[in-house]
Amino acid sequence: MKVLVTGASGFIGTHLLGLLAAEGVQITTHGPIPGVLGEHCGIPFEELPDFTRAVAEISPDYVIHLAGVANAPSFPAFYHVNVSYAINLFQALEAAGLKDRPVLLVGTAAEYGQVPAEALPITEDTLARPTSHYGASKLAQTALGQALAQEGRPVLVARPFNVIGPGMGEHLSLQRFARLILEVKRGLIPPVIEVGNLSAYRDFVDVRDVVSAFWRLIQTPAAYGQIVNVCTGTPVLMQSALDALLDVSGVAAEVRINPKYFRSGDVSINYGSPARLQQLTGVTPAHSFRMTLQDIWNQLDREV
Repeated sequence: MKVLVTGASGFIGTHLLGLLAAEGVQITTHGPIPGVLGEHCGIPFEELPDFTRAVAEISPDYVIHLAGVANAPSFPAFYHVNVSYAINLFQALEAAGLKDRPVLLVGTAAEYGQVPAEALPITEDTLARPTSHYGASKLAQTALGQALAQEGRPVLVARPFNVIGPGMGEHLSLQRFARLILEVKRGLIPPVIEVGNLSAYRDFVDVRDVVSAFWRLIQTPAAYGQIVNVCTGTPVLMQSALDALLDVSGVAAEVRINPKYFRSGDVSINYGSPARLQQLTGVTPAHSFRMTLQDIWNQLDREV
């Protein structure tokens, strides 16, 4: 079995490649940066004729399209990567005679935008009203996938919520908290952790559960044509998350609120419904929130 994974060099991609390798899958990655495993194709997606020839040569059985940008220097870059990449991928598959190959598009909970508390949990039928170019560009990718699914192509969209786990980016709050706690432990900074808004609630899902869900979904024909939330359905208070992280680390530190870490337009409470995912695949989270925090901490604490 052959799987093509785009954007495989990132946090989620690295975990996905590990899962696929354990499954004995033949992996090919595509994008500007190679993944940690598998063969790699670095032909830019903008070079459609060459990209098409490469896709035809790879001839994947499944395609998992992780590629995307959550931060960009200007708004056109969001749409160029998050929409045009998918367009060219589908064009390449069709020109290569591979339009029947299942494609999983990775969206984001940011497509939903601000959802009032009385409308929670967020289901796949919740009206999507993104408030950022990231969310809007991913919603455009979703619309593309749904239009192609209406034409009979085996396409589905997975919308992960707040993905956390070992190796996550420093731009994510929990990783920043963990890094500061580590610096306190090593005596690099005073025992003070400065944070932003800790009154928000988030739906944190372990990256290993996320990639397991992706793999199960793309092999589930009943999921084709659907949008599927990948979440836990359990909102976690950020204050509780930081307290738990301090607890698993065994480090004592004062927590101080600093307004400079507040983000405008931050959603106060956000969590999804995993009902559709569970109905389609039977997948339920294998990692508790505390277990994930312990693994995040252990990985950081082993750093030299």
